[in-house]
Amino acid sequence: MEKTQIIIKGKKIPLVVRNFKTSRSIKAYYKGDILYISKPSRVSLREIDKFIDKYQTYLYAEYVKIKSDKNLGIKRWVNGEKISYKGKKYTIITDITKKKTVEIKINERDKIFYINTPQGLVKEERTEAVLKAIKKLFKKNTEQIIGEKLEYWRFITGIDYNSFRVHDATTRYGSCVKAKKALNFSSRLVMLPSKMIDAIVVHELCHIEQANHGPKFYNLVETYIPDYKESDKWLRENNNLLNL
Repeated sequence: MEKTQIIIKGKKIPLVVRNFKTSRSIKAYYKGDILYISKPSRVSLREIDKFIDKYQTYLYAEYVKIKSDKNLGIKRWVNGEKISYKGKKYTIITDITKKKTVEIKINERDKIFYINTPQGLVKEERTEAVLKAIKKLFKKNTEQIIGEKLEYWRFITGIDYNSFRVHDATTRYGSCVKAKKALNFSSRLVMLPSKMIDAIVVHELCHIEQANHGPKFYNLVETYIPDYKESDKWLRENNNLLNL
């Protein structure tokens, strides 16, 4: 992993470039105000420069958006911050409790995340404890959502799968091991609108039939999600919603 910075339209943007043997293409996403580039190991840094130059307008616009909307950056878990849940912005309200563990309650009607933390924790301990609790909650809720959606889309598509796993991931919404008919999903999908989760689930299911991202694959996906191109564009442009 190599960390440096780039300058786009006069702005110095922190940059992290990561190599992945299994990656098939170059991907860019933000975590807070840091730009992450994931690439296949064979891709040179010179090609990364060309990629950044090609998409500099989009990358700059996303950076400005993130800097202007601090509530969607890396969380500090303080009063008034915003967090994405089921495609909506929820307000975080915190309090101190005598209990020994972090307690999280979600008010879906009023769009509020109540986070109660044990007294006596220093700032770093509190941040770590809340993040751990949020990840655990999101994993549980995402597993339920994915389980329900997979059963629905298996019936609709006729495509069967053997298993699925949910784990904390920010670089991919999902993946498929075709040989085992095994599907993997990010535990943070609960942060997205239901429609976008449908697009991700169908995408991975269709990989059981078509491994590559070729015309046959996209034709199959669009059989069930006619506006998939719009959903895919939205997912690429809103990856920062998964920041915690």
